[in-house]
Amino acid sequence: MSKNNQGKKNSEKNETEKEEKVEEEVSEEKPKARFTFKCTRINTCCSGRGPIPITLWDLELWAKNGVVANFMPYLDIYQKTDGGIDLILKPLPPPPKEGEEKDTKDPKDPFKTVPIEELLNVKCPLYNQDDKKCLIYDNRPLSCRTYPLEYDGKNFIVVDADCPGVGVGEGMTKEDLKKMRETAKLMHYELTRIRIALPVLNQMISQKVMMDLMKQNMEAMSKMTDEDREKLDEVFKKDREKQA
Repeated sequence: MSKNNQGKKNSEKNETEKEEKVEEEVSEEKPKARFTFKCTRINTCCSGRGPIPITLWDLELWAKNGVVANFMPYLDIYQKTDGGIDLILKPLPPPPKEGEEKDTKDPKDPFKTVPIEELLNVKCPLYNQDDKKCLIYDNRPLSCRTYPLEYDGKNFIVVDADCPGVGVGEGMTKEDLKKMRETAKLMHYELTRIRIALPVLNQMISQKVMMDLMKQNMEAMSKMTDEDREKLDEVFKKDREKQA
């Protein structure tokens, strides 16, 4: 046998062995688990959700449906530790500790009395614990519609692998999965949009309010009599003495 033929056979043998090795490696790889989800309505995520981020999409939906006023008592601005600002549905204040009485006239602001880290498992203010029912289901925020799936701009993330609905939806169609992914992407886009807008709007509104207050104070001072000014100066003097 010529050297050329022998070399050709060896080459073909090596190629065959490589192909068989690749096939073995592929067959040994575990198939990726397909994400499936179906809400079980156990409502564990609603009863222990913590602050829920609100987007412009949510505000537009509520305005369109004429229900913005219903949400106003529950909306708040949350200053994050990284300096960012979020518009949120704030959780209900934690129940009073043993020996404390609940103050219905002046309820405590949960952000002033309890660190935000301790409120991550507090229930949504619009979830009825007794009936186990969302009071705003048709107008629920985007964050609730996409939960527990999120999108970070590159990848989809299951933020709550312990959610009872994860892995349950065997009947989840490709259309259902596509819609959920689209909602997660929309949430990421809308959250980015409002996080850009909020600091600018907050600063502009704060400056406007401050200027209006200063203007009102100056107008009030200009209308005061000399006697009234002396009384006001006396009040300021006593206040400074107390602080000294």
